[in-house]
Amino acid sequence: MCSFLPTMNPGPLIDMPLDQRKRDLQTFTNYYPPILQISSRTLAVPYKEQRHHRSPSESIGNNYSLQACDLKIRNLQKRHGVSLRNAFATSPGTSLLFKTKASPREPLPSISRPLTSKQQQEIMQSLEEQTWSTGTEPTEKDLERYVYYIRNCVHDPMLAPQPPEQTNNIIKLLPPSHRDMERLMEDLLMEVHSDHNFSLRKSIVDYILKDPLERQRLFISNVPRPFPRRVIRRPVPWAAMYDQAWTWQRQHLFTVNPMMVHLQELWLNSFSTLRFVKLDDLFSANLPLLPADFEDLVQRQCQITRDDLANRWLPRCASLFVSYKDLWLPLVPQKDHVAPASAQEFFSCVAALMSLQLRSLVIASLQDLLQFFTLHQDGNDFGDVFEEMRFVQRQVLLVKLNVQEQHIVFQPSLEECWELIHQGFMKIINSAQNLPRVECNLFLDIQGRGLYLRSVRTDELLVTDIINRAKSIFQKNTLGPKQYLNVYTKYSSLLDDTAKQDIVAFLKEKHSLQDFTQKINGFQQMWKEIASLHITVPLSMFCLDALRLNEDLCDRSESLKDRLIVFKVEENRDLNKSICHRYDKIAETVMGTTGNLEELVALYQYLKHTSEVTVHKLKDEICEAADRLSFLLDCATLPQEDVKLNSNVFHWPEQILAMFEMSKGRLASRKVHAEDHLIKRTAEFEQTLLSVGKEVEAFKKKEFVSLEEMKNNVEKLNNLASSLDAAVTEQENINQQETLLEKEQSQFPRLQNLMDIKQPYDQLWTTARNFHNLSEIWMNGPLLHLNAEKISDELATMWNTMYKLIQYFSDLAGPRRVADSFKIKIEKFKQHLPILTIICNPGIKDRHWDKITATVGFKVKLDVGTSLLNMLELGLSKFSDQLEEIGVSAREEYTLEKTMENMKNEWADLRFAFTAYRDTGTSVLSAVNDIQVLLKDHIIKTQTMGGSPFIKAIEADCGEWEDKLLMMRDILESMLKCQACWLNLEPIFSSGDIISKMPEEGRKFAIVDKCWRDIVSEAVKDTRVLVVTGLSNVLSRLQESNVFLEDIQQGLNTYNNV
Repeated sequence: MCSFLPTMNPGPLIDMPLDQRKRDLQTFTNYYPPILQISSRTLAVPYKEQRHHRSPSESIGNNYSLQACDLKIRNLQKRHGVSLRNAFATSPGTSLLFKTKASPREPLPSISRPLTSKQQQEIMQSLEEQTWSTGTEPTEKDLERYVYYIRNCVHDPMLAPQPPEQTNNIIKLLPPSHRDMERLMEDLLMEVHSDHNFSLRKSIVDYILKDPLERQRLFISNVPRPFPRRVIRRPVPWAAMYDQAWTWQRQHLFTVNPMMVHLQELWLNSFSTLRFVKLDDLFSANLPLLPADFEDLVQRQCQITRDDLANRWLPRCASLFVSYKDLWLPLVPQKDHVAPASAQEFFSCVAALMSLQLRSLVIASLQDLLQFFTLHQDGNDFGDVFEEMRFVQRQVLLVKLNVQEQHIVFQPSLEECWELIHQGFMKIINSAQNLPRVECNLFLDIQGRGLYLRSVRTDELLVTDIINRAKSIFQKNTLGPKQYLNVYTKYSSLLDDTAKQDIVAFLKEKHSLQDFTQKINGFQQMWKEIASLHITVPLSMFCLDALRLNEDLCDRSESLKDRLIVFKVEENRDLNKSICHRYDKIAETVMGTTGNLEELVALYQYLKHTSEVTVHKLKDEICEAADRLSFLLDCATLPQEDVKLNSNVFHWPEQILAMFEMSKGRLASRKVHAEDHLIKRTAEFEQTLLSVGKEVEAFKKKEFVSLEEMKNNVEKLNNLASSLDAAVTEQENINQQETLLEKEQSQFPRLQNLMDIKQPYDQLWTTARNFHNLSEIWMNGPLLHLNAEKISDELATMWNTMYKLIQYFSDLAGPRRVADSFKIKIEKFKQHLPILTIICNPGIKDRHWDKITATVGFKVKLDVGTSLLNMLELGLSKFSDQLEEIGVSAREEYTLEKTMENMKNEWADLRFAFTAYRDTGTSVLSAVNDIQVLLKDHIIKTQTMGGSPFIKAIEADCGEWEDKLLMMRDILESMLKCQACWLNLEPIFSSGDIISKMPEEGRKFAIVDKCWRDIVSEAVKDTRVLVVTGLSNVLSRLQESNVFLEDIQQGLNTYNNV
C-alpha cells in the first residue's frame, strides 16, 4: 500500500463513494501528515500548534523562533518592569536563548584587522563543518517526503508577495528594452517569481523541520544540507584592487553594449540555422555518390555558405552599425591626433562576438557532418554471410570493385575515401577562414590590413575529437567491404591465372571427352554463379559497385571455357586431317609403282599390314571422331570446312577397300617376274666364284724373285680381296631377295673357303713388303725421329707372323722359303735393338753422351742426320752391355725429372679459398682439405725420390722442393691454428668492456688482429698457394701471433675462474 501512496492525488476522491472517500483520505493523511493548519485564520501556522492552547501572539512568537515556543503572555503581564530576558528565563525551555549573548555591561571585543577572502572562507567552512558534523545524509524516502511537503503542503495564499522594488531593481540592471526582448523579459520575470515562491515554501518547511518532534511526526529523519551561503564582507585587503578592476571593466568591457545584443539578435534570427554542410541537402542527394561527386557536393555547399556569410551576414552587420551609430560612434575620437583606443577595443569585442558566432557555425557544421556519418556508427561487420536486408539505410559513398595486378581493389581505395571525408571536414574549417572583420566594411582605410574573424583551427581538440570519431566510424565501416571480398575467394584462380595455368597443364595432357565436358560445365557453372552475384552491395556507409568486377570474372571464365572448346575443335580438325592424310597416303602407296624387288615386297607387306591392322585402327579413330563430333555439336558451332572434313572422314573406309583389291592383282604379276630374275642371278654368281678360285690357287707356286714381283703379288692379293668383298655383298643381296620372295636362302661354301685360303698369302706378302720398307727407314733414317719401343714391338709382331706362316706352308715349298727368308732378316735386325734403345732414349743428356764417349774410347754425339747405320759402323755393338747400363740410368733419371716437373705443375695454379667473415672487413680460409691431402702426398713422394739411386743428377732441386713443401705445411698449419683462435676471440675483444678489464690481453689481441688482417689482405690479392706461402716472414709472424693467442687464452681462463 505504501508503494502507491506517494503518488496519490486527493482531488479525485470527490468522485468516489463517501465511505471509500473517507477511508482513502484517512490513508493518505496517515502517510502524509499535515504540516500547516488549513483552517487557521492566521496563514502559515504550523500544524504542531494544535497540541497547545496558545494565543495568536504566542503562536506568532513560536513562528518567529523555536526558542519562543514556551513564551507566555501572562508571564509578561504579571510583573511590570521585568526585562524580556527575565520573562524568557522563567520558562524552562528558554535557558539557551540568551546563554551565548554578552552582557550589556561587558566590554565589546576589539576590532580586528580586515580578513582576506580566503581567511573568511576558511572560517565559514569551519563553522559549516561544526554545524553538520553530527548530522547524517537523508535517505531517498526522506528526500521524497521533503520535496512533497515543499511542493504540495505550502499554498500560494500562505506566501508573502514579492516586493515590487525587488523587481524594479532587477529591471534597472538590464539594458534598454527592445521589442524583440519583451517576450524574453516576461519569461525571465516569471522565472524569478517562481524561484521566489519556491524559496519561501522551502524556508517554511525547513523552519518547521528544525523541530525534532515534527521530523519524527512527519517521518523525515534528516533534511538535505542547505547550500552554504558564503558572503565575503568588506573590508578586504584587495578591495581597492577590486574597485580599480570594476572601474576598468566599466570603461573597457563592451560585452554588455547594446550593439552586441543587436549583433546577437541578427545572428540568432537570420543566420544561426546556417550550415556549411546541410544535412537536408546531403540526405536529398542521389545517394550513394561517387567519392568525387560527394567531394564536389561538400565543396559546393561550403562555397554557398561562405558566399552567404560574405555577401549577406557581413553587410547586414555593417548596416546595424550604421543604424545604431549612436551606440558606438562616441567611442571614436573626433580629433585625428587622439588614438582610437576605446574604438579598437570595442571592435575587438565585436570581432570576438562575431568570431564566436562563426565558430558556432563551423562547430555545428562539423557536428552535422559527423551526425551524417554517425548514422553508420554501428559499422558493417556482417560476419560470415552477407545479408542484403541487414543494411537498409542509404549509403554514402559508391566504391567500385576492379581487378588490378591479379587482386581485387577498391577504386578509389578505402584510404583515399577516408582522405576525401577528412578533406570534407577540413573544407568546412577552411571555408570560414579569412572573413574580414566588420570594421573593414565600415572604414575603407583599414581594408587590406589582414583583419579577419577568427574561426576554428584544425589542431583544436574539438576538431581532432570530431575527426577521430568520424575516423572510428569510418574504420568500423571498412570491415564489411574487406569481408565481402571473401565472396570472391573461390574465384581467386581466375584472378591469379591459376585457372589459366591449370587449363594449360590440362591441355598438355591426354584427357577424355568426359573430362573436357566436366571442365566446360565447371566454367559454365562458375559463370552462372558470378553473374548471379550482387551488382551493388549495400554496406552501411559504403555501397560497393561490383558490375565491372563481375563482368571481368565472367569474361575470364567464358574465355577459359572457349579456350577448351577451341582446343577441342582444333584437335578434332587436326585428328580428322590426320585420318584423311593417312588414308591419302595409303591410297597413294597402294596405287603407286615399284622399281625393284625390295619395293615390290615392301608394298606387298604394306598392303597386307594395312588391310589387316591399319584400316581397323583407322575405323576405331573414326568412331572416336564421331564421339568428338557429337560433343562439339553440343557446345560449339562448327565452320563449313570442318563439316566437310568430317564428311570426308566418314566416307574413306569404303573407298580404301576398292583400292586394296586393285593393288593386290598388280602385285601378284610383279612377284612372278622377280622370281625368274633371281634364278638367273644365282647361276652367274657361281661362275664368278670359280674364276676367283683359280687366281687364288696360282699363289701356291709363287716364290720370292724380286722386289717388283713382291709388289705385284701384294697388288694382286688386294684385287682378290676386293673381288671377294664384292662376292660377299652379292651373296647378301641374293639371300635378301630370296628372303623377300619367301624362299630358302642359298648357301655358297666356296666363297668362305676362298677367303680362308687367301688370308695366309695375304699375310706373307704384306709382312714381307712392310719389313722391307721399314727396315730401310730404321737403318738409314735419322735416329732423332725413331721410337725404339715401337720398333721393337713391330719387329716382334713381324717375327711371330713369319714363324706361324712357316708352320702353315710346311707342304708348300715356295711360300715356305719366302717366310724363312724374311724370318732370318728380322732376326738379324733385332740384334741392333740394344744400340737403338740406348741412342733413342728421350732421357739421355750430355752427361750420358760423355759416359758413352768414355766407354767406347772415342767421341760419340747424336746429330740431326745420324742414322743407325752410322752408329753400327762406329762399332758400338761391341759395347752394348756397358752402354745398356748408361741407358737404364738415363731412363730412370728422366722419370724422376718428369715426376718433379708434374708436382710443380700441380701447384702452379692451386689457390687458397677466402670467404668474407661477417662484417669484420676481413676474410678467413675455407676448403683447405684438398690442399692438405695434396701437400702430404707430395712430401711423401719427394722424400721417396730422395732415396732413389738415380737422384744424384737432380738431388739439389729435389732437396729444395722438399724444403718448400715442408715450409708450406708449417705455414698452413700455423695459419689454421691462428685463424681458429682469432675466430673465437674476435667477438669477445670487440667489446670495449672486456678490453678495459683485460688491457694486456686486449693489447696482444690488437697485435694479432692487425697481423692477421695484414696477411689476409696481402693473400687475397693473389690467392695462389705458392705466392701466399712465399710472402715475406709469413711463418714467423704467424708463429708469433700463435704465442700471443696462447697467452690471451690463458689470461681469459684465469679471468673466468676468478
